[in-house]
Amino acid sequence: MVSKGDLEALVLGLEGEVSSNMLEVHVSGIRRKLGRGLIETVRGMGYRISA
Repeated sequence: MVSKGDLEALVLGLEGEVSSNMLEVHVSGIRRKLGRGLIETVRGMGYRISA
């Protein structure tokens, strides 16, 4: 499982500001391309890849 904060840090590094829904938009695009069942949102924690 990867937290939302960790993903934002990996994507943006130590620079730049994060818009409030930037990560959700990208995850939505990945789900659209790869299928909805692959990435699972763990409420209050982050995301994980389902088997």
